[in-house]
Amino acid sequence: MARLKLSLFGPPREELASTVDGEVPEWIERLYESYGTSADSAPASASVLALGESLVYRLRKLSVLLKKMEGLGWSITPRQWDLFASTDLDEIKAQAQLEAAGVWLIARQHAPVDKEGNVRWSHGVLP
Repeated sequence: MARLKLSLFGPPREELASTVDGEVPEWIERLYESYGTSADSAPASASVLALGESLVYRLRKLSVLLKKMEGLGWSITPRQWDLFASTDLDEIKAQAQLEAAGVWLIARQHAPVDKEGNVRWSHGVLP
């Protein structure tokens, strides 16, 4: 049985940091420019606005993944901070199924990964 933990979003500090630290996406830079600021000097209100826009986009993609998974017979269980998706297929077949459905990339973006970037499947009773 293949099981995946799917995150809705990351820790708040990491989420907010992604709107001002390091390589800020170009669309966020444009958002800041429209408010007369930049990533270096953005007030909290602008950072939260950028985060909200980012979350809307990511959650829409996640909903596409979940709809495909449900259509393929996966069970989706909401938990306190994430979702738990499971299927009777083994992990190799489950990945192949999601690749064939065109949603494996989305799954990779929401599932935990190891140092090499490979999806970490959940094992045992609890993920």
